[in-house]
Amino acid sequence: MPVLPTDWQSRVAFDRAHVWHPFTPEKYHVADPPAPVIGAEGVDYLLADGRRVLDGISSWWCNIHGHAHPRLVSALERQAGRLDHVMFAGFTHEPALELVARLRPRLPQTLTRCFFSDDGSTAVEVALKMAFQAQLQSGEGGRTRFGALRDGYHGDTLGAVGVGELDNWLTGLFRPLLLACDRLVVPEDPRREIGSENSDPQFECAIAEIQEYFSEHGPNMAAFIAEPLVQGAGGMRFWAPELLMEIRRQCDLYGVYLIFDEVMTGFGRIGRFLAIDLCCVAPDFLCLAKGLTGGLLPLALTWTTDTIYGLFWGNASEGKTFYHGHTHTANAIACAVACASLSIFDDEPVLARAEKLSQTMREAWTRLANHPSFSRARTLGCIAAAQIVDPKTGRPHDSNLRYGWKLHRNALDHGLLIRPMGDCLYFMPPLATPTERVYESVETIACLCMNQDS
Repeated sequence: MPVLPTDWQSRVAFDRAHVWHPFTPEKYHVADPPAPVIGAEGVDYLLADGRRVLDGISSWWCNIHGHAHPRLVSALERQAGRLDHVMFAGFTHEPALELVARLRPRLPQTLTRCFFSDDGSTAVEVALKMAFQAQLQSGEGGRTRFGALRDGYHGDTLGAVGVGELDNWLTGLFRPLLLACDRLVVPEDPRREIGSENSDPQFECAIAEIQEYFSEHGPNMAAFIAEPLVQGAGGMRFWAPELLMEIRRQCDLYGVYLIFDEVMTGFGRIGRFLAIDLCCVAPDFLCLAKGLTGGLLPLALTWTTDTIYGLFWGNASEGKTFYHGHTHTANAIACAVACASLSIFDDEPVLARAEKLSQTMREAWTRLANHPSFSRARTLGCIAAAQIVDPKTGRPHDSNLRYGWKLHRNALDHGLLIRPMGDCLYFMPPLATPTERVYESVETIACLCMNQDS
């Protein structure tokens, strides 16, 4: 029987012989093979060569309380010994019901029905399919198109790709396979840029453009989807709650369902439990994942209203059933871990820590606001971002130079995990990150860029 090699040099070679890694040009791994991780503790990863690395991207935006949090690990162990999994078609179980009971009071009152799935992409797929079917079953069969923001990202399955940005490196080649979608441009919120805190932006033009967009596309649209306040993979674009409120008004005016994708922004990431808590706008569908289990296991929920649920009520012969599901829908272990994560929010000052972290990151990030290798330094909650530029020209580096990738690898050698998206550098550590580690990380970034540019 084949045995995995015992030394990590051979294990990495084995990886390169068989494994295909996500979001990475595989050719890059010839010179820079994957870094072996042997453990995780608090806000750090432990690498095989002895390095301790701060998780500056929250393991792709999902880790909330830090790695291997004892309450989450304990919940996993207890539930695995009691009930590991049962299919959710025709069955229910305590961890799923407890999760709904714990989460429901934290959501807008109109969101009363939830559908379980596995990750952010599937949560979005559920919302898109439900919205289309609900329109059809309410007599609106002509609503065959969707609306979305330019520079949006909602996952990698085809439905989610169809409402994401097509003119970037993520999804454009799949254009022939995708949903019909009309995209709306919204400006970034200048108040988020460091040094512009006291500006009084005027959104009249943007609001007029939103109204014009819905006048043209609203009558044919089943639903409009948006990442509230933060467009993540599109470049950490922070946009204004005033525009979100106008989109809600236009959806109501034209009978369009509004879907909020809070897969990344939820669970304290922007200093509040949800992004919509900052703008008091309730959607018709709410997609949650990533931080739902504190980042420990995959799990997702799509919430909607009793009114929409009622459109699916009927006998099987009426064709109103929502025929969608996943093998591990409402997995009992993942639900138990999610309950434990929410209990941490109940028992500990998680949101207060998030608010303090937000202030710390804003203060620390000013170091990059004046750095010649960066422009448009900005923060929102516990997310900081800036554009990487050539200090000689003030423009982005030639993509062939792979500046961001080199910065990522150099940072690993200095105890920090960052992973720029194109020319966008972002920093998004777990909410439990100590103040001094934030300042250390920003200083590391500044010094590395100074060295790379010299």
